[in-house]
Amino acid sequence: MPNVINKQQQIRGFLLLIASFFVIFSVLGGVIYWSYTRTIFQNSDSAITQQIKQFNLAGALRDSEDTNRKSPMLLQSNTLADVWVYDKDKHLLLDDRIPESLQEIYRKQFKYRGNFISSRPKTVQIEGNYYRVASVVFIDNTRNNSGQLVKYGIITVNVNDTIFNLNHFKKVILWSFGTFGLLALMVSYWISLKNMKPIIKSWQQQQDFVNNAAHELRTPMAVIQGKLENMLTHPESTVREQSNAIILSLSEVRRLTSLTNNMLTLAKSESNMTRIEKEPTNIADFLSRILAPYQEMAEFDGKQVLLSAHVNQPIYIDQKRIHQLIVLLVDNAMKYSEAGATVAIAASIEKRKFVLTVADTGRGISDEAKKHVFDRFYREDKTGSRETGGTGLGLSIAEWIVRAHGGKITVADNQPKGTVFRITLPL
Repeated sequence: MPNVINKQQQIRGFLLLIASFFVIFSVLGGVIYWSYTRTIFQNSDSAITQQIKQFNLAGALRDSEDTNRKSPMLLQSNTLADVWVYDKDKHLLLDDRIPESLQEIYRKQFKYRGNFISSRPKTVQIEGNYYRVASVVFIDNTRNNSGQLVKYGIITVNVNDTIFNLNHFKKVILWSFGTFGLLALMVSYWISLKNMKPIIKSWQQQQDFVNNAAHELRTPMAVIQGKLENMLTHPESTVREQSNAIILSLSEVRRLTSLTNNMLTLAKSESNMTRIEKEPTNIADFLSRILAPYQEMAEFDGKQVLLSAHVNQPIYIDQKRIHQLIVLLVDNAMKYSEAGATVAIAASIEKRKFVLTVADTGRGISDEAKKHVFDRFYREDKTGSRETGGTGLGLSIAEWIVRAHGGKITVADNQPKGTVFRITLPL
């Protein structure tokens, strides 16, 4: 993948993660702050609400005593809330027992303001102090403790300590979310890097697959085209005379058919179109039927195909796919081994797992090739691939079959020479 595309994808992923974290933290911080604010003013708001209810109750009792004669309602406040009353001209009325010096301060501080008017408690700043404030309107003939007629009332609760705690809580929230925001920034960058690695790897594998597939398809098609064009230049030739060209063309057609079938199998495996259908299988009989033709062919080439199956219970496998797996491994072992070599297939149960090994005494695989042996189109000996007819997809299909069964396939050196493929499947 070009570096510019890689960088753009990484930036987009990084910005998306940052935006997600920002939204989550903002919503979480808002919910916490809203919940704390509602709780922190609960006591003061309850005192104000209780005071308003007392006023309403006192007014109702006074009116119910005599509909023709209204007695004055005396105002009393609880210990938490302060009640400030005003006459019809909105002048503050104070008890005569309050010193004159304090009366001037109170009249200036609690001068009737528009921001006092609210039937529900709200926070108001007065002369540098914070209060929860609610206003009431009294019915006619309501008097204060000094016998003065009152019309308006303001109920206040000093919340300086509450506001201090709230501001401190804001700082804690901001510092906490700022710290976690910075952490989220670093985590987002790290995640964006991690997320890009499998994408780049997948993209590179796709590119390699397309390039290799195009190369593998191009070669046999070029051979077939060349032979056919050569045959057209000799229209008078008989089939016998052109038999070599026909045989070579048919060989390349078979190679193309095998290649396209393998590519289709891998494509279906990636799209989950192929399902694994397991059924109980007698492993000894199953392996004997598969290996019988190979044992006969091995005799003609001076080789041996041996079977050792020590499994005394049915094994649940997809017979069609495991048959394909064994054919791929045994066929590989036969191709890459010389006359006199031995191919040994063994089946057993180890630690509650079904273990199948295919070992040969052939030329073996180098340590570097073992790292890539299951990669698509990978062949250690590319010069001999056309002689053996390999396409480099067989072991990739074998790995998919094992993985689809929930198992694992590994490759190791055989002693004294050769290769061992070990398949482990869960029971």
